Amino acid sequence: MKKKKTIYYLDDDQEDLGFFKEITEELGHEVKVFSDGRKMLLVLEIQAAKPDVIFLDIHMPVLNGEEILEIIKKSDDIKDIPVVMVSGAYPKKLLQYCADMGVSCLVKRHNFREFRDNIDEVLKKVFEREKTVK
Repeated sequence: MKKKKTIYYLDDDQEDLGFFKEITEELGHEVKVFSDGRKMLLVLEIQAAKPDVIFLDIHMPVLNGEEILEIIKKSDDIKDIPVVMVSGAYPKKLLQYCADMGVSCLVKRHNFREFRDNIDEVLKKVFEREKTVK
């Protein structure tokens, strides 16, 4: 049996937050969702227990996913937490950005089964990569 992971997910779309939470909990993980990037960064700063992985929506008001990723990567306390960038589109520019930043990408899907399979695949890759790094 695989170990339950703690996942943070940031998205300004409440429907996407609920959809993601339902899927990842079905996969056996604990999920904390955020609709405000500043609040998520504050929780990351003050909470001793850190998540195993952070999913960031690219298109966000105030602080977008790229800006939050930059903040995370500059913070000694959280820079080593794996990050997955989430987008409804999958342009080459996004793929290159993710490769340059050393993070994974996930395309939002509105088909439950397809999105579940994509999330599961990305999580497996992230945690497999973590095993080889440690």
